[in-house]
Amino acid sequence: MQGVTRYLVIQDGLSEYVGRIISWMTLLMISVLVFEIVSRYFLNAPTIWAHETSTMLYGAFCMLAGSYTLRHRSHVRSEVIYGVMGPRGKAFCDTIVFSLGLIVLGVFFKLAVEFAADSWAVREYSNKSIWQPVVYPIKTVIPLAVGLIILQNIAELLRAVLTLFGIAYVDPRECEVESDIDPELLNTENK
Repeated sequence: MQGVTRYLVIQDGLSEYVGRIISWMTLLMISVLVFEIVSRYFLNAPTIWAHETSTMLYGAFCMLAGSYTLRHRSHVRSEVIYGVMGPRGKAFCDTIVFSLGLIVLGVFFKLAVEFAADSWAVREYSNKSIWQPVVYPIKTVIPLAVGLIILQNIAELLRAVLTLFGIAYVDPRECEVESDIDPELLNTENK
């Protein structure tokens, strides 16, 4: 099981690294928007590029954050049902969800690659503004982001299957603290 642990460490590390790098995009987005606000409302000189630039940055940010979000188990789920299940019940649900997710993501990846390739083939540009920036680089982010989510999905599926069948393994996430002020964690520490 040492190989499994090594794989999980590498995959979780990749998702963590990507998430931390793209988190800096928020500062870039804020800077673009602040520049546009100052230019438009204080200098009476609106830009032709800020709105589309911030939209493209935000799109890339949201897509690339998917694997980081999955790695931290932060996607939405029904805690009313899932929360009352034991570890193997959760693993059963996770196995179904991540298996179906892998199929859907595989189809989405194929379509995203074709979508990006078509955009590159015609050197697509935006017709949403008079600026008309190229969009094929940002469309390339779509298959990249889906590929990263697929890789993290495989790691989550592996965790679920091992837990479901009672196979012992070392999960590198088990020693992580989700929140320093989580009331449930505080209650268990005080006991």
